[in-house]
Amino acid sequence: MTRPGILLIWLLAFGALLAPARAVAGGALPNSTEAIRQKLATPLPDTTRLRLLNAMCYALHNEQPARALPYGEAALALARTLPADEQGPGLLRSLLYLASCYGNLSNGPEALQLLNEAQTLALKLKNVDGLVRAYTSQGSIYHERRDSTSAWRHYRRALRLMNQPGVTPTARMKLLGNVGGLFFFRQQLPQALHYDSLALALARRQSDSTAEANYLSSLANYQMQAGNLGRVKRLLTQALAISRRQRAVRSQARQLIMFAMYYIQTDEPARADAATREALKLARQSDYLECVLDAYSILSAEAAERENYRQAYEWNQRYVELNDTLNNRQTMQTLAAAQVSSEAQERARRLRLLTQQRDEQAWHSRVLVGAVAVLTLALLVAAYFYRNLRRSRSELAANNRALEKVSVELRSVASFKDKLYAIVAHDLRGPVTAFAGVTSLIDSYIAQNDQDGLARLPALVRQAADSLNHLLDNVLNWAVSQTGELECRPAPVLVSELFAECQALYQTTAAASWQHITMAAPDGLKLMADRNMARTILRNLVGNALKFMPAGGHVHLEAAPDPDDPQMVLISCTDTGPGMSAATVASLMSGPALPEPTPTPKPRATGLGLGLALCRAFVHRHGGTLVIQSRPGAGTNVTVSLPVAK
Repeated sequence: MTRPGILLIWLLAFGALLAPARAVAGGALPNSTEAIRQKLATPLPDTTRLRLLNAMCYALHNEQPARALPYGEAALALARTLPADEQGPGLLRSLLYLASCYGNLSNGPEALQLLNEAQTLALKLKNVDGLVRAYTSQGSIYHERRDSTSAWRHYRRALRLMNQPGVTPTARMKLLGNVGGLFFFRQQLPQALHYDSLALALARRQSDSTAEANYLSSLANYQMQAGNLGRVKRLLTQALAISRRQRAVRSQARQLIMFAMYYIQTDEPARADAATREALKLARQSDYLECVLDAYSILSAEAAERENYRQAYEWNQRYVELNDTLNNRQTMQTLAAAQVSSEAQERARRLRLLTQQRDEQAWHSRVLVGAVAVLTLALLVAAYFYRNLRRSRSELAANNRALEKVSVELRSVASFKDKLYAIVAHDLRGPVTAFAGVTSLIDSYIAQNDQDGLARLPALVRQAADSLNHLLDNVLNWAVSQTGELECRPAPVLVSELFAECQALYQTTAAASWQHITMAAPDGLKLMADRNMARTILRNLVGNALKFMPAGGHVHLEAAPDPDDPQMVLISCTDTGPGMSAATVASLMSGPALPEPTPTPKPRATGLGLGLALCRAFVHRHGGTLVIQSRPGAGTNVTVSLPVAK
């Protein structure tokens, strides 16, 4: 094979061996994408799913970028839905990894758009490592477009930040390797060898075999360009062995193309043909079209060298068709980039126009400020005096309202005290009158020597004393309940015990007036109530019934579970007294907590008064209800509900 033919083949293959694929090299990849895929098939928290999607995208983005793309898109979409405090680092990684996928698929405009967003986010988060990665990836995209000036501008920004704290060895290694590729593209071999050697040393320190293979391939390429063929084979052999262990199909395809060029240089056409065909097979398997194009070029040139022109023509036809496809794709990408650039220029023009308009408006505003300043000062002075006047009026009105409120409260307290005094005085009249009547009866019975009458006097005295004691208990309980110091301590209480205590308390009083008390309660029925409050409720119900009931009357106390509410017990007190009108019942049920004293139907009755008010208060403290049913001449039924003990 002639030397010009060899140089032509090498130049055709050289374009595919520059830095585009190397721009994403570096970083420890997961050993098994299948394990990640299985985890993704299970329910996971959003943050864990995002981490696994990013890991899957990064694991595939170099060798299988088309398969990595859906994972990267899903990771980016999920990262954008996370809350702001959880979004930052995950979103930054998603942008960088997805941009690498688009870069490997030669979709430069989409990759640059993602990288610009990643750069802005890294600056906001003060993430130096992310910023270095963004600059490096941007430089690689421009390098792929053969825009070495823009590529070097971005690489230089990354080099300034490379040694700052927080920058990972992987990011430094990737940057150094890309800078070496740029210098090689510029035919500055000493600088290219320097940066690639630094990157190779970092890869070996990090035990990153994939990156090590890539940088060994780059060094072999540089040595081939320099004509040091003795070192080329050793470097390529090491790189290919690593790529095969890693099952990195694209890397193997690139390295086999380089082996083919090495064998062409050393005039070993059989080996060159074998290496090229193996590279073609691997490139087709990984959809690495640039490497397929290089393989077609080498096979065409080799066939022509062997004077097999038909086969050379067939390989060349395949080369032309594939090259047209790649050129069309590159043209579309270039048009898209031009459109993006045009839109950016239009936005910049609009921004300049808006800035100019803003400056003009600011000048007009400064002119108006001077004219308005005096008027504003006058208005401020007037507003100051007006505000003080309104504040004085508001304070005066507030003071008047406070005085009126205090006055109403004082009147309410005074009225309440007067009402309490009236009820106490009204209810005291009965026991005091009874004591006075007993003294008169003593004189009368002594004068008449009526021994039976004298025998009945102790019961009458005891009845008056019990009434007085009951009234004093009610007054004391009412006062304590109104101050909030009467604590309700519910506990299981047998209803039959409460009934027995109440019957024992009022049996003598009832017998003195030939009245009867009967009680009925199921065995074992218990209340969840405060014992003292429950006693007070029953005493007042029975006591009020006895007060209003004529001689010979009957009081019946009964307890049973509430059929409508299994959580409550109904206790009813029914008497054969004179009853009450509907208006009186409504007044007692809906009136104030302390009712007005009402005239009694007979001299010895002392009114419902404080006792009923106390019953209502204690029943409500237990979450129960009190209901009165009565008609004139038909007696009265008072029913209370209290919680049942389970």
